[in-house]
Amino acid sequence: MTQRRDFMFAAVVCIPVVALYSAFYLIPIGTTIVTSLLKWDRIHIEGFIGLENYIRLAQDPIFFISLKNISIWLLIAVFVHIPFALIVAIMLSTKPKGWKVLRTIYFVPQIISGVAWATIFISVYNPSYGLLNGLLKLVGLSSWARNWLFDAATAWPSIIGTWLFFIGMFSMILLAELLSIPEEIYEAAAIDGASEIQAALYVKLPMLRLVTGTCLILTISGGIKYFDGLYIMTNGAPNFRTQTLALYLHQQYSYARYSYANTIGVALLLLGIVCILAVMKVMRTGEKDY
Repeated sequence: MTQRRDFMFAAVVCIPVVALYSAFYLIPIGTTIVTSLLKWDRIHIEGFIGLENYIRLAQDPIFFISLKNISIWLLIAVFVHIPFALIVAIMLSTKPKGWKVLRTIYFVPQIISGVAWATIFISVYNPSYGLLNGLLKLVGLSSWARNWLFDAATAWPSIIGTWLFFIGMFSMILLAELLSIPEEIYEAAAIDGASEIQAALYVKLPMLRLVTGTCLILTISGGIKYFDGLYIMTNGAPNFRTQTLALYLHQQYSYARYSYANTIGVALLLLGIVCILAVMKVMRTGEKDY
């Protein structure tokens, strides 16, 4: 009787959560998948066309440019962005002089809106009065100056450069985990003769595995759906060199190609699921260390 009452109570408590989750996630996702199989280019849905949109997507060169750009972004997230955040967190965990001030400075980009951040870098990269070209001219490298956001060779690296500053949140998450690890573990490592570098490599890094996996999931999901700053800075120019799936999806909606836009949305969803499952598998996020 008690178990039944507990079950009924849990079911009643879960009803609002399930209803909200269904209304704002499951139903929209289902609608996106269904409408990707329809012809819906203007106001009216004209009928079922099966996998025609997916075949079109598989032959779309802009889709593959977007996929390539996202792949570069994700590789940098995995091999540059998160490692840099790890280094900062480990350095701050030793509590050097002024570490609280540094912690605040690293976190500042996180509290600036994406649109404001993009506007700042539009000025930094401006070919006429931009800070970057000004510094290059100041040190005698005028030949390196260029229109960074609209030069085919530098557009995408310049976009990625704006994103690398957003390590503050991940550094703080990793730092919080480091500070929560029992001191006895560090003391045992010191008794065994481990230096600070050895403690960082063989004690701190392995014990950060779970939270590092979480940070990877967050940065990958953020990179896949990144839109606002990119839209402000280049909107995919020049010649689709800075195109991403999220931006391409928005462009198709603006052209009233609704079913094709939803097909891109399904591809975006599948890409996110595959990447997150891969991180969970590699980082073994379901296992606890201590």
